[in-house]
Amino acid sequence: MKIKEVVSITAGKPINLVNPEEKIVKFVIDSRKSGKGTFFVPLKGSNVDGHDYIQDAVNKGAVGYFSSKETSFRNGIYVNNTLEALTEVGKYKRKYLRKAIGVTGTSGKTTTKEIISFLLSQQFRVYATEGNYNNEIGHPLTLANIPENTEIGIFELGASKKGDIKRLINISQPEIRVLTSVGYGHVEGFGSFEGVIEGKGEIFEDGEISILPDKLFNYYRKKLSKFILFGSSEEADIKISDVKVTTSGTEGRIKYKSDGIYLRIPVYNEAVFYNIAAASAVLYAVDINPIENLKILENFLLPEGRGKVLKKGNITIIDDSYNANPLSVTNAVRTLNKIPGYRILILGDMLELGKYSEKLHRDIGEKILETDIDLVLLYGKEMRYTFEVIKDRKASYYFEDKHSLFLKLMEKIMDKETVLLVKGSRGMRMEEIIQKVLQS
Repeated sequence: MKIKEVVSITAGKPINLVNPEEKIVKFVIDSRKSGKGTFFVPLKGSNVDGHDYIQDAVNKGAVGYFSSKETSFRNGIYVNNTLEALTEVGKYKRKYLRKAIGVTGTSGKTTTKEIISFLLSQQFRVYATEGNYNNEIGHPLTLANIPENTEIGIFELGASKKGDIKRLINISQPEIRVLTSVGYGHVEGFGSFEGVIEGKGEIFEDGEISILPDKLFNYYRKKLSKFILFGSSEEADIKISDVKVTTSGTEGRIKYKSDGIYLRIPVYNEAVFYNIAAASAVLYAVDINPIENLKILENFLLPEGRGKVLKKGNITIIDDSYNANPLSVTNAVRTLNKIPGYRILILGDMLELGKYSEKLHRDIGEKILETDIDLVLLYGKEMRYTFEVIKDRKASYYFEDKHSLFLKLMEKIMDKETVLLVKGSRGMRMEEIIQKVLQS
């Protein structure tokens, strides 16, 4: 894309436009990531105004920039609102995709997106959301950076309140809409569990094909026309069965009509088979046999912080530190309990639960009491509620700082095969504990 095209798309006013033919390689919103071929989009935040960094971006090699303020640096484009201008570029780039797939859910959306991308990349030129660029800023930026000749886009859609999903799908207009799960994540913003159900259901408005768990069908049946269900019931189009955690990962069966496949995935997570089933439904939606193409998943690896398996001597570390909500933590507790060996669970607070926080943290305590996990280490203000439930359980400890937790962990680690699972909300930065273990 050239600068002159961006001027046309956004109906912007050129600022000292020296070279309208200059080609843009990538749009960036952080001047520190500026370089040759980049186009800088300054955004106004609560504490920082990106316009203050236009000169820095230009000095680093940016070929152009948006501005909603008067400026004189070369190759600028004046627009009324820089985020809206970026969004218009994203909408323009989206038009050239053959298909777009939108993925949302309380938990599992990143893993499902990654599996879909892994599978479809065997037959198409695909492009997927990177990292957590799934909100009102990250989504337009993701779309604006769609590479040339991409055939299918796979976009993760995040939401913390009602209206968020609707806003995002109005930008990318995905033909295929995937809902992975619904739980109490971000319930503070949604107001209630019913609010979460309603907000997540926005994914199904005006799409061509809807994909969702069989257990959620009754919540959304009035919104659906053409749909594919996945799950363990007889009503599911994509059926899951025989799932179990083993010493080498997770095993289970996926079945579509009369075809089925038994898979062994190098991931410690029972829920991964629901993610695989959702991805299988996407294959079906794009006219690919959802069974014949699953075998390659035996080589699939999860991204950082999403259940990725790391090794440190006799310790197997399950890095699930990126985020946490009641649904995903419950799954993590149950999964760890089924892994052979000396099992250690480290949990940090689940954030953004509002008035439900105490109850939901206590519920996690009840889930832990149902297990035989050998050692439980808890950290954070909210995790004290979990500890109150399990404090009489053997080998259960609560900490107000990570260093004390780490010292107790080092004291308790044994010279035998150990599985360590670390999980917590993003704001808890639980990956710091993993880094200390790896460096010890």
